[in-house]
Amino acid sequence: MRYIGTVLVTIVVILGGVGLGSSLGADPSPQAGIVAGELSTIANQLSLRPDIAIDLTKVSGEYCFNAGLAAGGHMTHYAADPTRTAEDVVDFVNAEPLAKAGVNVASLPRFPGGLNSMTPGQWYFLPAGELEPHHGVKFPFPLLIRATNIK
Repeated sequence: MRYIGTVLVTIVVILGGVGLGSSLGADPSPQAGIVAGELSTIANQLSLRPDIAIDLTKVSGEYCFNAGLAAGGHMTHYAADPTRTAEDVVDFVNAEPLAKAGVNVASLPRFPGGLNSMTPGQWYFLPAGELEPHHGVKFPFPLLIRATNIK
């Protein structure tokens, strides 16, 4: 349960970095309500399934929200300290179902291979069995990976 709180605090810090945190004060904006709703939804998911929160700070400085990546779903990572990276949020999608459906996922640029090596907003392809540094492991299925830099 400690990880759940840490993940939520990390998300609030990231959102605060884009100016949304300041809108939660005396003069709330419409975005503040959206953010509050999103955080409430994430908190609800984590309270129902705390096992989906993974602490990867020792590997990559990130907290993970695993929404069934191995089963064809996705995963999102949040940088514990977004001031130290341009990869504030990293999305991972299991590319296997897409490839089986005929999508040429291998036509995307290959993942550059290191932490803090992606161009924000660009989707990358990582073949099965290659090292994925945000996790420090090799996945048995291909991945699509994209970083977002929240300024």
